[in-house]
Amino acid sequence: MNIVDIKKQDLQKKNFILFLAYGLAGTLGLLAQILLKQDNAVIISIGVPLILTVAIYFLTRLTNKLAIIFPYIVIISGTITATGTSYFYEVSIASIVLALFVLILSSLHNNQGVFLFGYIFSVLAMIVNVLFDTTGIFEGKTINVFFVQFIMALGIFLQVRQSKALFTNVENLVGNAEMKAKDEELHKQHLQTAVTTITTNLEQIRNSTHASIYSQQEMLQAVDEVSIGSQRQADHVVDIVKNTEATTDSVKEMVGHLNAIVRQAEIAEKNAADGSEVMNKMKNEIDQFTVFFVELNKTFNDLSNKINETNEFASTIRKITEQTNLLALNASIEAARAGEQGKGFAVVAEEIRKLAGVTDQSLEKIDTNLNEVNKYNEAALGKLEIGVTQIYSQVQTADKSNKSFNELFETMQSLQNELSKFLKDVDAIAENSEAIQTSTNEFAAIIEESTAAVEELNATLVNITDEQKTIAKYIDETYEETHLIKK
Repeated sequence: MNIVDIKKQDLQKKNFILFLAYGLAGTLGLLAQILLKQDNAVIISIGVPLILTVAIYFLTRLTNKLAIIFPYIVIISGTITATGTSYFYEVSIASIVLALFVLILSSLHNNQGVFLFGYIFSVLAMIVNVLFDTTGIFEGKTINVFFVQFIMALGIFLQVRQSKALFTNVENLVGNAEMKAKDEELHKQHLQTAVTTITTNLEQIRNSTHASIYSQQEMLQAVDEVSIGSQRQADHVVDIVKNTEATTDSVKEMVGHLNAIVRQAEIAEKNAADGSEVMNKMKNEIDQFTVFFVELNKTFNDLSNKINETNEFASTIRKITEQTNLLALNASIEAARAGEQGKGFAVVAEEIRKLAGVTDQSLEKIDTNLNEVNKYNEAALGKLEIGVTQIYSQVQTADKSNKSFNELFETMQSLQNELSKFLKDVDAIAENSEAIQTSTNEFAAIIEESTAAVEELNATLVNITDEQKTIAKYIDETYEETHLIKK
């Protein structure tokens, strides 16, 4: 209910009180006049205004405009009754009271306009009583009567004014209450809208947080797999380092044996002293020895090829390491972004696993080749031992073949030159083996650093996952609280 409805109800209640007061007074007065068998003019002056007022009152129920002027109609009706009684009958205490009654009726609405209107008509009714006074009621008392009327009017006016001020304050309070109610309703709507928005945002944040936690868990699994793969790579590299060191040692031993062969060849030059028959034998043995060293040369060529393949495998491992580091960097960037794009990290993890598989295959090839290198080295050592035995046989035969010393000397010179060249080749192989060992050690250090970085990333992801779970817990609690606020 607003202030307009309150005013309308107040007007209807005051009209009812005014109607009730005038109706009761008029009805009782009319009955009294009828019982006293007064003149018809007096009865008409009371009854006609009363009937018109009753009819108009019921019409005020139909229209609000007529309800507003109803108090003025009642005042006019009361004035007609007061003046009619004085005019058609005689001035009496009753007619004077009727004039004052009009003043009282005008105060029932607590409206200054209605009261002033009633006061004017009450004064007019009193003047009519004074003018038509034939009984001498006002004789010497006219001023007192008007003074009393004025005093009554003044008191009633003050009461009307106070009531008007009170009603104005009540009206202001009701208006303020309505404004406050509207503001509260508006605030309530704003709060409802804000809570709805907050709930929607929290729902989205909640879903995003749970998705992020799921993605981070997948990232943790992928990082664990990468860490395991890196550890396997490190183990294989350690095996490669051990095998490379063994190869280097074998090559160094081979160089020592070849130096011994050279020294034995020099001794064979000095001790050559046998006949042509023995030299023929020696020639045959040298031919066999030449074939042997051709096979030995071929063996070492195969060894050189395998070592070159090992170098290529090491280069492949280095490239795989670079790609692995690049993918690890992409994985870190993808992990930082997370969110709904967290599934992209699964693709990166898959690529990392593929690269790890390629690395394992390359390492298996390297292991296989190194095993073959070791076999070739063992074959070379066996053949070198056979060559040493044959050289010893040649030395014994040379002791018996002094006549063919010059031919043997030239042959041994040629053999010495070949052995010198072969020593250079073996030195180059030794240097390459050392280079392979150095590169492999560096590769092992890089893999160790990668493993440490992956472990650090794993620890960071664990911390982030724990924090995300805590945040998700707080968001769930806030989400439940907002639902309680909405309820």
